[in-house]
Amino acid sequence: MSEPLITLDHASKRFARGYHVKTLAELLFTLPRRLAQQRKDGLREHEFWALRDVTLDVSSGETLGVIGANGAGKSTILKLLFNILRPDRGHVRVRGRVGGLIELGAGFHPYLTGRENVFINGSILGLKQREVRARYDSIVEFAGLSEFMDMPVKNYSSGMFARLAFAVAAHADTDVLLVDEVLAVGDTSFQLKCFDWIARKRKQGGAVVIVSHEMNNIRGCDRALYLSDGRMVALGEPLEVINRYLAESGASRDPRADDVGFVAGDDGKPIAEITSVEWLAGGQPVACVTPGQAVSVRFGYEARSRVQDPVFALTLFHDDPRFSLTSKGYLVHLWSSDAFAGRTLEGAGAVEVELEALHLPAGQYRCKAYLFEGGRLNPLYVRDGIARIECTRPDWSDERGLVDVRQRWSALAPAEKTT
Repeated sequence: MSEPLITLDHASKRFARGYHVKTLAELLFTLPRRLAQQRKDGLREHEFWALRDVTLDVSSGETLGVIGANGAGKSTILKLLFNILRPDRGHVRVRGRVGGLIELGAGFHPYLTGRENVFINGSILGLKQREVRARYDSIVEFAGLSEFMDMPVKNYSSGMFARLAFAVAAHADTDVLLVDEVLAVGDTSFQLKCFDWIARKRKQGGAVVIVSHEMNNIRGCDRALYLSDGRMVALGEPLEVINRYLAESGASRDPRADDVGFVAGDDGKPIAEITSVEWLAGGQPVACVTPGQAVSVRFGYEARSRVQDPVFALTLFHDDPRFSLTSKGYLVHLWSSDAFAGRTLEGAGAVEVELEALHLPAGQYRCKAYLFEGGRLNPLYVRDGIARIECTRPDWSDERGLVDVRQRWSALAPAEKTT
């Protein structure tokens, strides 16, 4: 078995919280006190462990995704691998040429043009000037910035920065590629181009380490590492590690559960409000549904004043960071239209809508409920995060796609030869 391209052996890194000795007298007089205050964990006053006892290997052709909250130590790992930092304990070994993007625009001079920065950044990544000249046209084509190469990069947008920086790194013949979240600022087409290039790099035997808050990117890795307070929490199959991270960090909780808007009466309370939204299957409340299942949605309401010609609506938003989904409109939008035309809401009650077969991509959804009166454009009441529903995968799912579709394949008989 070949030697791993990346090895971290009980690697630890500490930082100071900004305390600096300003004079020689301060150094001499405070040295005994600072030595005496050294704790059992090996830290002095104003110090903390940014990374603690991390051990892992990344093999040739493997992609490692790194996740964790801000300050967990993700970028510190990349800086150790890039040899920007050295570990205070343990060892870090990287075989081959290292390249990547650990900070947007790192190595770029803002007052130089894109063309000049390509040559400077290429040199930083280990390319000779003749190599940069030979690859310059390809770099510009990859970045898609041919019209802007003679413009100072201080006038570039963050997306243009990312395009040019990644394009240079992609042409540096690196054995190990490090990427720290910078692709988040690029547009969709450029992100797809970058991930396609990363996939080719893996097939060629390179190692890739990606730090990202986009769980969909991490799920495409071979393994995932979950860090918390500088420590390894989990290392293994991406989906299992992601699920643990989301459960422990609360990332899957609804941050907009209290986002409420309403038209108030004289007492300052809503004229009418939706008090609850329930998902039902077979008359019983459910938290999960399966594709194609018949369900009902029940709206509880309370009208303190009369509401003429009420209209109820419910919007579903895909709210699970494990999946990516975009739509020009709403994913699902339930709208009662004129179902209650000529009716009046007064007091407390409920309405219900039946859905014969609900087909949703797998994942979790946040529900946003609305109550309108007649032809009013603005709702009397709206509440985001009033309920949640999850669409689970069927037992036969291979979990490869966002939507599961039953398949039946058959072989075609070879065509008969004609004479």
